[in-house]
Amino acid sequence: MVAGLVSCAVGPDFKKPEVPKIDSFTRETPDSQGGQANAIEADWWRAYGSPQLSELVDLALKNNPNIDAAIANLKIAQQNVIAQQGFFFPQIGAGYVASRQNVGATLAPAINGTASVYGLQTAALSVGFTPDIFGGNRRQVESLKAIANAQQLQLDALRITIATNVIATAVQEAVYREQLQMAKESVEAARIQLGHSQKMAQLGYISGIDLANQESGYAQMAAQVPALKKLREQTLDMLAVLCGQAPNKQLLLPNLDSIHIPEKLPSALPSTLVEQRPDVKIAEELVRASNAQIGVAISNMIPQFSITGVLGGSATAFSEMFNGANNIWGVAGGVGQPLFAGGSLFARKAAAEAGLEASLAQYRSTVITAFQNVADTLYAIDSDGKLYQLARDSEIANEKVYEKTKIQFEKGYTSEPSLLSVKQQYLQAKINAIQAYSVYIGDTAALYQSLGGGWRDESKADMASGAQSSAKPASSFSSK
Repeated sequence: MVAGLVSCAVGPDFKKPEVPKIDSFTRETPDSQGGQANAIEADWWRAYGSPQLSELVDLALKNNPNIDAAIANLKIAQQNVIAQQGFFFPQIGAGYVASRQNVGATLAPAINGTASVYGLQTAALSVGFTPDIFGGNRRQVESLKAIANAQQLQLDALRITIATNVIATAVQEAVYREQLQMAKESVEAARIQLGHSQKMAQLGYISGIDLANQESGYAQMAAQVPALKKLREQTLDMLAVLCGQAPNKQLLLPNLDSIHIPEKLPSALPSTLVEQRPDVKIAEELVRASNAQIGVAISNMIPQFSITGVLGGSATAFSEMFNGANNIWGVAGGVGQPLFAGGSLFARKAAAEAGLEASLAQYRSTVITAFQNVADTLYAIDSDGKLYQLARDSEIANEKVYEKTKIQFEKGYTSEPSLLSVKQQYLQAKINAIQAYSVYIGDTAALYQSLGGGWRDESKADMASGAQSSAKPASSFSSK
């Protein structure tokens, strides 16, 4: 019977929250969505094939101070669990008291029979134990363990976020670097073209208004160079901070053409997403913690049992304190039952139940938001992949026009201003392709993040509906 009492725990046992049942993430099936799920490697950023990019992510995961703070918070939560588990065991203490006293002769005889002034020394071990009969402490430990698990998941989520941000920032820096070089080439071509126009204006072949328009266009184009320089420097500062470095730190940066779209993008099923995303699992652990708090509140409303014991000695001389005749001991058992607390105990139980309702609602919201996040990312990959292919086609077409115009210019069939104008169009098409490629890479990194970062699915079973982004217009950017 006692064993049965000790094994029980008041309050509801945790039940895994229900997940909305959906067959696919999106209303329609974009080209990037397939029918099976595949696992994500723990170091998924290496799938981009850039050693420099991988080194930046590794550096950030090692040195970012936010990760250090998250690790410290995890240790706090783990130690709180250990501290609470200590109440499962007896609490043992030791005490020693030495006193000097004077007893009046009219009050009582002296302790040694003659002198009224004497010394008394007492040493004792005390033991206290509160048996967790109704499981209140077990529920408290359960709640703290759930919070510790949530802290671990927070750390996992932070690492995924930092890796994603490093990839996006490094790609953006490479884009600004490419755009800056092309902007300088465009400005130089525009400067030469403007010089021709100024000579033509002097000869009366171009009106003053047309020349002024060209001068205005040249000034606007030239202004792009310092603007891009500023954006690149700010991006470098952001990248250094993500890597836990000072802004003046020189980093080994990847070129855009060294970053490739992964050969096989990650995928997942709606039914398994809740097991992969840290934010969903965090919400589940918070439901577990709230559920356990109901048991804690109930345990405070029922009897609490306690056992105490004392063993020691007391004598006028230290050497005699542990003689058999001077031993002292005591054992006591107690029980306490709250009778009236002004309604506070019932209010705390109601608050705990409301806390569980709030946690369940937050869990449902987190799951729905996770589905939305994946759906948005799938649409983005599908759309931006097509946009990049169109931008790439435009770049290739403009390159062909530029190459043919160069041949015509060399043979004397076209003028230099015409050649420079075609070159500017080609450079602008190339800039557009670079920007489209960077957006596409960012979408793929967002897909890794939306699916929960690195995880492994050991199941070999076929999965009927999911989100596999395997249709890609191109796997790398070519910069000529």
